[in-house]
Order: sequence, then structure tokens, then C-alpha cells
Amino acid sequence: MRADAARRRRARAAGFSLLEVVVALALLGLILAVLGDSLRTGLGSAARAAAIEPPLAVAEAKLAAVGVTEPLIAGTTSGADARGIAWRLEVDAFHDDDFDGPSSDAPGVPKLFRVRVTVTWNQGGAARSLSLESLRLGSVTPP
Repeated sequence: MRADAARRRRARAAGFSLLEVVVALALLGLILAVLGDSLRTGLGSAARAAAIEPPLAVAEAKLAAVGVTEPLIAGTTSGADARGIAWRLEVDAFHDDDFDGPSSDAPGVPKLFRVRVTVTWNQGGAARSLSLESLRLGSVTPP
């Protein structure tokens, strides 16, 4: 009889109680909810980053072409590519009022130009844009 009672106590102590199972399932549900939200946020960020790559490539290409395949002269040009990415290129003379060296209008001193490329495109029904800006040295004014 004593052996039967000991066996029954061990059998009851060997399993999990209903309360322990419910608590474990609740914690598992919370952890999965947090992981799912993090995954959704990460995938959304990756999609937005992938969508900005083509417009950024257009802007970088236009900025790199100025002074190489396109003349470095003050003015504005614009256009669009086949994907519907519109671009606007602005080149203007740059003057730094804090610079105390020779003026860029002086003979023998290269001119400094500010080059700005702005691209616009539609993403998810909303208009998006980005701008890149650089300073470029122009030709030297002959003495």
C-alpha cells in the first residue's frame, strides 16, 4: 500500500500543472507578437530602401557627369528617364563670403561652382524627392 501511494505521488509530481502550461503559452504568444512586429518593420524598411536605389543612382550619375560629359556652366537643365524618375540639375557660381583668399574672378584662379541634382519620383502614390549637392572647380580664368 505504501508503494502504491508513493507511485501516485511521483506520477502527479512528474507532469506540469494547467497553470504552468497557460503561463508558458501566454509568454510564448507575447514573444511571437514582438518578433512578428519586428520582422514586419524590418521588411518594410528593406522595401523602402530598395525603392530609393534607382532614383539615387540617377542622381549620382547626373552629378558625376557634370564637368566630364556635361559642361560645367551656370544654368539649369531637367529631364526624366524611362522609369518616370524626373531630374533637375542646377549649376551656379559659388562664393564663400568667409574666404579671405583671392576672388574666383581674379585671373589665374579657378572658378568654384555649386552643383545640385534633385530627383523626384512616385512611390506608393506619394511624390518623393532627394537632392545631392557638390562643389566643383571650373576652368581657370586666363591671366
